[in-house]
Amino acid sequence: MDARDDWKRAAKIVGDTIRRWDPYGLLSLGAPQDEFDTEILAVVKEVPRIRSEDDAARILSRVFAGAFDDTQFAQSACSKVGAELFQKLRDADLLNSQ
Repeated sequence: MDARDDWKRAAKIVGDTIRRWDPYGLLSLGAPQDEFDTEILAVVKEVPRIRSEDDAARILSRVFAGAFDDTQFAQSACSKVGAELFQKLRDADLLNSQ
């Protein structure tokens, strides 16, 4: 993921996915749309390392557990959103293939 366009597309996909996930329901309670921007950027930086649904879930878990509550964001708790994120990034051809 070298091109600026790819980074922007990945940021949009990650942002849309995380905002739809809405951990803690903050956005649905009226929090600003930029509530998770720090976490979104941290995940986008890790996109080149995503090779599987498990990788995506592990990255989401690490980022959100570090920012919020490490007990609520175990990798297993992030598996559904991780699978969704992986699929969207793969469909957009933004994942490195080995």
